[in-house]
Amino acid sequence: MLDIRALLQAAVYDYAMRKVEKLCLADWRAELLTPLRGEILEIGSGTGINLQYYSPECRSITLSEPDSHMRCKLNKRVSNGHLSQVKILASHAEQLDLPDASLDHIVSTLVLCSVTCIETTLAKLQGLLRPGGSLVLLEHVRADEEGLLRTQQRLEPAWKWCAGNCHLTRPTEQLLRQAGFDTKLQKVKMRGAPSFVRPMIKGVAFRT
Repeated sequence: MLDIRALLQAAVYDYAMRKVEKLCLADWRAELLTPLRGEILEIGSGTGINLQYYSPECRSITLSEPDSHMRCKLNKRVSNGHLSQVKILASHAEQLDLPDASLDHIVSTLVLCSVTCIETTLAKLQGLLRPGGSLVLLEHVRADEEGLLRTQQRLEPAWKWCAGNCHLTRPTEQLLRQAGFDTKLQKVKMRGAPSFVRPMIKGVAFRT
């Protein structure tokens, strides 16, 4: 059965994100992704916006995107891109069939807000990383300010429905630590975005 919401999200996603990409996200993606080398997995790759920031020196890049509409756009970007060492999987993050301790880096940009169970997902990612490997993050998160948090809580049910299960109030940094990651994260604001999705974290969480 055709999922109209998913089809529309894939159709408008890049256009809807143009402003925030220009104001901040593009710079943050370049900062986090360009230095990466080795064996890389990216979860929730969407339309493939991150592809332009990966170095040709990466040994391998695996892109995981479960949504067929997003994956259609992702396939086109891979075909038209500059990277030859890319493969695409259709799996959800927590269901990836990859060997344990096989990856140097896992990339998650604006994804952990929408996974079904973040605790299960983080446990899976922890197991896929080699000791000392890194989970590279750019995620919007639960607000620290009480008033903004109340706004997020009010909007979250409707937002999840129209934005692909995106949670506004996930305490992602806290959950990373609980999952056993050693975090090196910075709190930032997504410029140009509505206030309720503006609080973000960016940086790296290491498998200890």
